[in-house]
Amino acid sequence: MAAEKQTRKELLEEPDPVTVTLHRIAGFFVTYWKPVVSGVVAVLVVVAAISGYFYFQNRAENAAATLFTKAMDQYSAVLSRNGSEEEYREVKRNFEYILENYGNTKVAQMALVQYAGACYRSGELEEAVVHYEKALSRMPKSHEFREMAVIGLAYAYEGLDDHGNAIKHFEAIAADPDAVTRDQALFKLGQLYAAAGEPEKSREAFAKIVSTHTDSIYYELAKARIEG
Repeated sequence: MAAEKQTRKELLEEPDPVTVTLHRIAGFFVTYWKPVVSGVVAVLVVVAAISGYFYFQNRAENAAATLFTKAMDQYSAVLSRNGSEEEYREVKRNFEYILENYGNTKVAQMALVQYAGACYRSGELEEAVVHYEKALSRMPKSHEFREMAVIGLAYAYEGLDDHGNAIKHFEAIAADPDAVTRDQALFKLGQLYAAAGEPEKSREAFAKIVSTHTDSIYYELAKARIEG
């Protein structure tokens, strides 16, 4: 019997993927980012949704950083009240302005990832895929925000019912033991494997959370899946 498709409402009733990812990436940077010395201005961007350090060397970077901070402030407020699709479209316009006017800055790479996230939240999933893919094509594999783009892309593909591509990207994160969102990816893999009729792989994904992520917000959910 075909697996029952989760509605978008049901997906959003789980720990919110965008908010969870933003806070986890934020925590990672607060803990591990090393300051750069001599001649580099450190701009600390602190908003409810994300914290991080950016280093700028010219006026364009500083101007883009100021706009990005304001855009993230608004994005955070909309996220906190689970705003309407129209509010997310307004957030998108703020990031669009940065991309159109400061596209060559370092800040624009992060703005592109957040723009894609706002597309996801506004229900424009195909547009989200396009911009997550674009962001990844511009980032080196070592880029600090690559993980955020990969997991965002996985969720967008899932929303489009392209479970093959969703699984591929969730697997990429789950395979990295140092990934901040590894437990999150494992939980989604457990769900997607089950929907694909692969119960053993589903159970294995949930079991990895229970055995290696005991402090995870997904721990009890994974445990219930195994026991139930």
